[in-house]
Amino acid sequence: MLTTDYDRLRTTAATEVDRELSKVTDPFERRARAAEIRDQANAELALLKPERDQLLAAAALADGRVSKELADACSMAYFYAQRVAAQHNGAHLPEGRRWTGTAGLQQARAHNPAHAQPDIHDQAVQVARRYETAKARRDAALPHLEAAHEAVRTAGGRVRATTPTPPDFTAVRDQAAAELRNEFADLKLPPEELLARAVDAVEQAEDEVNLLLPERDQALTALACYTTARAVYHAAGLSRQGMKRVLERALGVPRGAALPPRDEQPAAARAAGIDYNPEAAEQLPQIAAAYEAAAARRQTAIALRTAAMRTLHAEPYGWTQTRLAEAIGRDVAAVNRALNAAA
Repeated sequence: MLTTDYDRLRTTAATEVDRELSKVTDPFERRARAAEIRDQANAELALLKPERDQLLAAAALADGRVSKELADACSMAYFYAQRVAAQHNGAHLPEGRRWTGTAGLQQARAHNPAHAQPDIHDQAVQVARRYETAKARRDAALPHLEAAHEAVRTAGGRVRATTPTPPDFTAVRDQAAAELRNEFADLKLPPEELLARAVDAVEQAEDEVNLLLPERDQALTALACYTTARAVYHAAGLSRQGMKRVLERALGVPRGAALPPRDEQPAAARAAGIDYNPEAAEQLPQIAAAYEAAAARRQTAIALRTAAMRTLHAEPYGWTQTRLAEAIGRDVAAVNRALNAAA
């Protein structure tokens, strides 16, 4: 699979735009040329995005899943790449069937023969490069537009944005937990195999949580600091105090200290190296829902793991705490805490 230094690619594209526009001394001509570059880049993005998404979905079919390596190679957030693949590869499947299962994968591959092309991964990366170049050119043109333009981020100012509608987080959590419980309820396995399955479920959910948490916090911080949207913590499934802790970490503010005033937050965010994300309002509820689902699966998997541990600890199995610790990859103290809490 091709590898790309996307930071360098974007920097090169942006530098070319800045160099061209800096030569235009008349502000009206500069604004017109910047708008032309922006519109041209937007037209390219409109064409390249569906092509990039289709190729990524085909490459995921070739692998049988969306890997972190594939998402990174296409400069896409792991959660977003998973959603893109699910939309494309699950479009022709019966309702409720996942494309990553054995049967679903076979059906999805039958509807998308591009996955069999030996260079499908490289095709996806090449289109992703063109997409990121066009996006960098568009973003570089925006600051050269008239300062009052609604899409321009000015020093100390905020981009107009609508506060996103939060998903039903309770329903999201309940559904994720119920799906995992039902999956285990259908398993007819010995307790030691159930324990192994539960351990795998815990680790998978923890991996998802660790990937999604920084993405959620980045989208939340960009929306809170750079836009006019209010009470954005609702869309992240957080309390007001929870959002304050996220902003404290992002802006480097000591815990419990006052955050910068609202009119100073854009400058504080730039100083902290936080990038403005024009898609944050759209992404935040989706990322937050995926995070809450993963967190619910983790808690459910831990409960299933504990139940299997208690079964194996009791007679007639009589597994010791040491053996249980080895089986779940934790220390004996963690096993004791789990058994005592469940008792």
